[in-house]
Amino acid sequence: MRAVEVIIWGFGAMGSGMAGMLLAKKGVEIKAVLDINPTIVGKSIFELLGAKRGDHPDVVVTDQVSNIIRPGGADIVLLATDSFVEATMPRLRMCLEAGLSVISTAEEMAYPAAQSPQLAEEIDRLARAGRASVLGTGINPGFVLDSLILALSATCPDVKSIYASRVNDLAPFGRAVMHEQGVGISKDEFHARVRQDSLAGHVGFPESVGLLAEGLGKQIDRLEQTKQPIVTSVYRKSAYGEAKEGHVAGIRQQVKAFDENGELFIHLDHPQQICPHLEGVATADTIEIDTGDYTVRMQISPEIPGGTGTIAMVVNSIPLVLNARDGLLTMLDLPLPRAVIGDFRALLNDRGIARVDGARKKAGDYVVIEFTVLTSEERAPGLPDETADVDLLARVKGHLAEDGRVGDIVTVRTLSGRLLQGRLTAESTAATHTYGPPVEALFALREDVKSRLANNPAD
Repeated sequence: MRAVEVIIWGFGAMGSGMAGMLLAKKGVEIKAVLDINPTIVGKSIFELLGAKRGDHPDVVVTDQVSNIIRPGGADIVLLATDSFVEATMPRLRMCLEAGLSVISTAEEMAYPAAQSPQLAEEIDRLARAGRASVLGTGINPGFVLDSLILALSATCPDVKSIYASRVNDLAPFGRAVMHEQGVGISKDEFHARVRQDSLAGHVGFPESVGLLAEGLGKQIDRLEQTKQPIVTSVYRKSAYGEAKEGHVAGIRQQVKAFDENGELFIHLDHPQQICPHLEGVATADTIEIDTGDYTVRMQISPEIPGGTGTIAMVVNSIPLVLNARDGLLTMLDLPLPRAVIGDFRALLNDRGIARVDGARKKAGDYVVIEFTVLTSEERAPGLPDETADVDLLARVKGHLAEDGRVGDIVTVRTLSGRLLQGRLTAESTAATHTYGPPVEALFALREDVKSRLANNPAD
């Protein structure tokens, strides 16, 4: 069985970290890396990472999306470009329409229905149509303030309330996070941006609350969120951020979730900043679950590293997502998350194996190829608006002339002996199958053509 093939889209702090982790794993290979940063486009990832290539194929960072995001381009895409569902939608659509499964680091993707229910429905629909799976995950949301709490709650006979805090170091994160957290700005600018709703802060509280509520079967009626600046009294500097004395080093953000009776059920507290140790602040992840009879308390100190934790959550989720059903997933849909320290292929179930090996076809296999008959520009004028910009495609069955994988341009020999080239698809070669819903107008057209041919037979 071949290695699981991965595309990394976004080669910043998270994407490059994923690449480094993947290179150390077995049974998985980086197929391509996409980024728009002109300073790294055209360079080998091994040069950028300072890593030895070994037996790995060379991978050069490219900005040519259409050459990479295509049917059969890989088994899964690790999407590390944005924090918000709406911002990541164009990339998600491209991946899903190409039939590529996706794991996204976008915080809102951890539970898109919380704030973008219509987009969540669209993502699920696109994923099912493309026979792909989509998951949003990371350290938070995705684990510390939701999945870990749910796992701990399994030991509780009842849950009356939850308090959890994450005091963490932002230093490992990239420039996008520094901007979202207001690192380096003045107190006045902080409050102005809060009033303007232009300071994102921690993205993901509604998503964590949504995961907790659904996981516990609890109705939440109201959320209250607050943001307070963490002002540093010393100079702080990280790889991607800087805060002078008297300026903002991060944000303390809290959310309180109230149930249908108006009672506080979930309180999440998240002070995050760059280099907290410079002012003697200890980092930690703390969870307290009130069962009514006693309190379950757990603390991890120092906190799970945010950057490394997010990278690991994404990479370790690859086999779990490949094994999963089609559609939009959350962490609630997956088995217990864990580290993959052996061969990735050993964790694949029948579904995952079919996704990885099913995309590979051998010479002689009977397959369906697809090719363009007329581009949208070449088609006749006066077409309906919904199809005017669509290429006219043909699909043909035949025997493969050479090995290939779904998405490759291949040659087939048809039953009549013709040699045709086209893009290899995953479509069934069965005698009866559908390429879409019936169109009544086409049935009428067919009957009209049959009638004309019957009345005017060719010589």
